[in-house]
Amino acid sequence: MRQLCIALLGLAAIMTVAAQDNGDLVHTVDAGETLISIANAYGVSLEQLLSLNALDPDAILPIGRQLIVIPEGELVDEEERTEEQTQTDSAAEVSISKTSVEGLPPAPVVAADAPRLDPAEIGPRLCFAVFADANQNGMREPGEDYLNEATILLLDETEAEVLQYQTDGQSEPHCLRDLQRRVYGIRAAAPDGFGLTSAAGLRLDLRQGGEVDVEFGAVRGLDVEVGPLLQPVAPDDAPADMEKPSVLRELSGLFVLMLAGLVLFSGLLVSIFLRGR
Repeated sequence: MRQLCIALLGLAAIMTVAAQDNGDLVHTVDAGETLISIANAYGVSLEQLLSLNALDPDAILPIGRQLIVIPEGELVDEEERTEEQTQTDSAAEVSISKTSVEGLPPAPVVAADAPRLDPAEIGPRLCFAVFADANQNGMREPGEDYLNEATILLLDETEAEVLQYQTDGQSEPHCLRDLQRRVYGIRAAAPDGFGLTSAAGLRLDLRQGGEVDVEFGAVRGLDVEVGPLLQPVAPDDAPADMEKPSVLRELSGLFVLMLAGLVLFSGLLVSIFLRGR
């Protein structure tokens, strides 16, 4: 029996050497491997693996068993294909490296016919809105939404109406672009049931252009006395007679004159009294 085992081991060794010497690709079975896992590892079909090794699909693979995976003929073909592919890739690299732009005409440059704008010719821009001033500080903060049904008037320097706008609370701030360079007045009227928490009217000098944002605050239930519309704003080059002194200014001047006369008269009386003594 012992001699039979020795003979079988010798035969297996001879078959292994023959399998390796004839040029076939051979795989040695390791623990946990199956016919399917070996076939997938080498990219061959299970049928080919079974056919090359005369195995049954349900055969148990002993550890150390050597299996022919790819016969010598297919190995030669694969090597030839690999070599041909390598030569093709090398030729392509050489072709790419020899490509040059020397002698090629330059790409055409087309100048865009875009209009040129002078900043000095761009008219002023004015944006405005009315917001719910929850904390009544006159400044819009996060969470304070724009209000609808508020009215905004844009006036010129003579207090003539240039524009009247009704807010909708969605498309604000509303912006006017390319306005005329002049002095404007802007006034807001809060929606019904609201009162303004900021100045109701402002003077805007847009003679130098630029961009101006104006936002009026309002809060529900606030009773604010609404004053008159903005007074006309005279341009810098207006005649001097356009500015009429107010009654208060005239009375103030008269009072100062009377006070000066009273001081002078009192000093005169004191001087006469001292000389008499």
